[in-house]
Amino acid sequence: MEHPLPCKSVITPTSHSPNSNTPRDMSGPLHGIRIAEYPSAACPLSLRLAMSFAGRIAAGLGASVVKLGSRDDDPVQAVGPRIGSSSALSIFLDQGKAYQAVGPDRNAVSALMALGPAPDIVLCDAQALIQLQSLAQTSIRTVLSMFPVTSEANACAATEFTVMALSGLLDLVGDPDREPLRMGGHQLAYACGLAAYSGSVAALCARQPGSAAEVVRVTLADVAVWLNWKVVAMASWSAAGRARLGRDAEWQVVRCADGWIALVFLEADWPVLRDFVNDPRLSEVRFNDRAERRRDARTVASIVEGVFLRYTRQELKALALAKRLPLGPVWSPIELEDDPQNRARSFFSRQPNAPQAPLLMPRLPVLWNGQTFPAARASAAASSPETEPRA
Repeated sequence: MEHPLPCKSVITPTSHSPNSNTPRDMSGPLHGIRIAEYPSAACPLSLRLAMSFAGRIAAGLGASVVKLGSRDDDPVQAVGPRIGSSSALSIFLDQGKAYQAVGPDRNAVSALMALGPAPDIVLCDAQALIQLQSLAQTSIRTVLSMFPVTSEANACAATEFTVMALSGLLDLVGDPDREPLRMGGHQLAYACGLAAYSGSVAALCARQPGSAAEVVRVTLADVAVWLNWKVVAMASWSAAGRARLGRDAEWQVVRCADGWIALVFLEADWPVLRDFVNDPRLSEVRFNDRAERRRDARTVASIVEGVFLRYTRQELKALALAKRLPLGPVWSPIELEDDPQNRARSFFSRQPNAPQAPLLMPRLPVLWNGQTFPAARASAAASSPETEPRA
């Protein structure tokens, strides 16, 4: 995501506290911008992760980011996997941030005021927004929810997994004869966090001195539907709904000698793929027609897989590049670190001074005027509860 704005002249903080203990990147485009994350006690985990990711991006771009609450009571801390005694999610998401304790009365405004002038942005959920009514109107409120505030679905309990199912995202993966598969990690929550970050930056750019700031609303369900936009578009010209096709899908992931590879090809790629596989069964006249291949996709995939089992992922990658076939080997993050394209773009970096070092982390998923931002070094405030500033 690119932000082509000359940040220094467009985005300016409403105020800045020189005594703040929050770590800041003095050279980042959001230097001087103050952001608070405030999830309510009932905030779903997926929205907490989205909030944390939005704040993580902003912190990496130089903003001062504070999480209201106690590190020990943060539900994200309980989410695995773990690196030593710490949650890997927390180590990544809380870099460059500090915690600010909230009193027993959960008076968020008092906790924020203890840090200095009102923040430029508060990332919160709908319940937390109610508690921020007395906060200065110059603070942008970015409000995250599972569903639109006008939706009857707000009365229902939901998770990231169930929202992905409702949106149709889970129709893209898995086999119809099996239970729905969970996608790895927290992809929808992070996409929601990216949307929250983008909306917050847009509101900063639009903010006028002396005027009330905007309320930015981001819902997990809306983001899921946007990610699955092709299915929405297909509904306008096809009566058939998208469903999990499993081994009957035209594009599949098949086995090879040392793992898996995505079998992706367009109509123009078929002759090249057929000749590469070099199995007489694929030369049958019926397979010259795409509709026939799709009807018998299980057979096509089985034949291709039988040949691919002779090759490693690296060998198949080299052959695919030579023949200009869009095949996709499945790599682990550690393997991706050595990928030439990732190395050229410094996509991953090792954090030698982080807790449980060294850690491998991806750079931030944004550009600003063409500039990339690597993963920041873990700060003391993000890694040690003893450094929490107190009200």
